[in-house]
Amino acid sequence: MSDIALNRNELQKATGAPVYMVVYLRNCGRLPIARESKGRGYPTLYHHDAIEVVKEHMRKTGKPE
Repeated sequence: MSDIALNRNELQKATGAPVYMVVYLRNCGRLPIARESKGRGYPTLYHHDAIEVVKEHMRKTGKPE
């Protein structure tokens, strides 16, 4: 895991969330983004606070962590 930011796969592994949940939260603007993608082939990097946002969403929806 990067010290600076997390890509989508690292965020999924850290939270146990499915990919569709991370994509949903990003599209809703609820995930803090450290660096936006520069285009195709460059990942969006999420701030470490995104882990708590995803975990809180999982608790609200009743998904086990």
